[in-house]
Amino acid sequence: MQDVSSYLSHLIDAAIGRRASDIHLEPLADRIQIRMRIDGELLMFEEKSEAWGPPLISKLKLLANLDIGERRIPQDGGFSHQADSEALDIRVSTLPTIHGEKLVLRLLKKHLPFQQLSSLGFDPEQIKTIRNLIFESTAGLLLATGPTGSGKTTTIHTLIQEIRRQYERNIIALEDPVEYQVSGVNQVQVNPKAGLTFTTGLRAILRQDPDVIYVGEIRDRETVEIAIRAALTGRLVLSSLHTPDAAGTITRLVEMGIEPYLITSALRGVIAQRLIRRVCSCAQRPCPYCQDSGYFGREAIFEVLPMDDELRQMIMNRSTVSEIRNHLRDSGFHSLNMNLREKVRTGITTLQEYQRAWLTDVEG
Repeated sequence: MQDVSSYLSHLIDAAIGRRASDIHLEPLADRIQIRMRIDGELLMFEEKSEAWGPPLISKLKLLANLDIGERRIPQDGGFSHQADSEALDIRVSTLPTIHGEKLVLRLLKKHLPFQQLSSLGFDPEQIKTIRNLIFESTAGLLLATGPTGSGKTTTIHTLIQEIRRQYERNIIALEDPVEYQVSGVNQVQVNPKAGLTFTTGLRAILRQDPDVIYVGEIRDRETVEIAIRAALTGRLVLSSLHTPDAAGTITRLVEMGIEPYLITSALRGVIAQRLIRRVCSCAQRPCPYCQDSGYFGREAIFEVLPMDDELRQMIMNRSTVSEIRNHLRDSGFHSLNMNLREKVRTGITTLQEYQRAWLTDVEG
């Protein structure tokens, strides 16, 4: 039997080589199934005999500083891993199942590489709009939205880098987890067990003379109310929501109980995004390079919605999400859907990927 430590190193290196974001170790009745999430899709890696389960799981729990003897409740931890090319933070999550503990390892790069807005996939007009949103005023609320794993964190950190290149600012980030270490940013890790939640952390940040505040995610009404208060008192606040598109973000804030006049006063704009799989150069023929999927890598698509007087009036009138979407379509707004259709037309992605990424989530 191969040494557990050697196998674990092999497994992590294999995941890095395949560009996996997560490793799933799943106990079945008579074996351990190992899968990897690559370009958003969960793919089989290999299966190991049942005997591999206990030592492999114990080793990972030990590395992640978890209670090895506790198998009845979920646990979360993590450890660092130095690969040949980069340093990783590996987050470990356990879940008790009827066949034993299921583990998921999330692979996170410790340092975010220097990026520009154009390298993320924004077109020139969108870049111009974004720069207006973050530079024309030093205050306001700017939201990034999209499903989990759509690249919102990368987008917001790139915006922060844009700000740092232009001005000397006191930038404080409140995150759960801290996915990237960013030079020049005061990053705070949320710790609910110690009483440091998004709400309590945000209140503390307001006493730190901030210029720019990044709140990793708005999860409740109290957090968004504090974020809006910060935006209305001279700070630029960046945060994220889980909504299908920009129009949905506006109505979600109303649904959370935020008064329309506060939204219209604080909200500067919304960036909505998706990640879509790119067609592999093998032209959809199975190949080892793309793990026989026909796709290799992902590309972001965006819509950038700045607030204007018409939108503010619609918010005050409590317009529905359908009414806002219809207004945007009639005004020629370049939507996510239009962007995705263009990617299909130019052969960057496929109709099948369009259906997977869009039709199952948002009305066309």
